[in-house]
Amino acid sequence: MDIRQARKHFWDYARGVLRGHPGVRIQRGVKLDGPGTYDLHRGSMIAAGAQVYVGPGATLTVEHGAKIGIRNIVNVASGVAIGSGSELSWDVQVLDTDFHRIYGADGTARPHTRRIILEARTLIGTGSIILKGVTIGTGAVVGSGSVVRRDVPPQAIVAGNPAEVVGHAESWGP
Repeated sequence: MDIRQARKHFWDYARGVLRGHPGVRIQRGVKLDGPGTYDLHRGSMIAAGAQVYVGPGATLTVEHGAKIGIRNIVNVASGVAIGSGSELSWDVQVLDTDFHRIYGADGTARPHTRRIILEARTLIGTGSIILKGVTIGTGAVVGSGSVVRRDVPPQAIVAGNPAEVVGHAESWGP
């Protein structure tokens, strides 16, 4: 690691400490907003330009080694959990709410928020959207531009709108 990179890492960790999350790398331009609970584990990272809102009574959990990518939008109304070693590429949206209520013919409101769980070592491709109530299984890969509205099995590769299983991944990495 050269001196320039060391300096950048220092400031990323300093931002984490200053925001009350020691051991978490928070890059420049990150917005952490809302009255909810931020459970950011040591060794996690939030990349430049990410916008995170955690609403009242909601919890965002980001485990060790997980990364929220550049310009991601994470909106938490009930709960989002990002498992260890998971990575969200750039321009990903994670939305556990519809932001509004929808009423049926009988006048009853449909649920407008449900928890999202990304298990360990999930990889979410560029520009993907993860919708409310989804669980993405351990080691699964979501292809770029996918809209995930249903659960993804462990080690599955999904792609498309709506996302469908297109393959199987034993592992992934750079």
